[in-house]
Amino acid sequence: MQVVKAIFDGKNIHPIDLITVTKKTEVLVIFPSDEKTYPPHEARKLLRGSCKGKSLTEKLLKSRAEDIKFE
Repeated sequence: MQVVKAIFDGKNIHPIDLITVTKKTEVLVIFPSDEKTYPPHEARKLLRGSCKGKSLTEKLLKSRAEDIKFE
């Protein structure tokens, strides 16, 4: 899979990055949401303290180990 940045002018999509695919290919176009986004340091502050005592790290590690088995 190749990811390429592009600009949409309301009618056409103009790639900014080099596209190395030369054959006719199906593509997926994703438009970023206009919702408010937070810089990483603010996002961490907002999440800090949520779900205390839920063993989230252990659950994440267990889930990741299961994912690795399927890869």
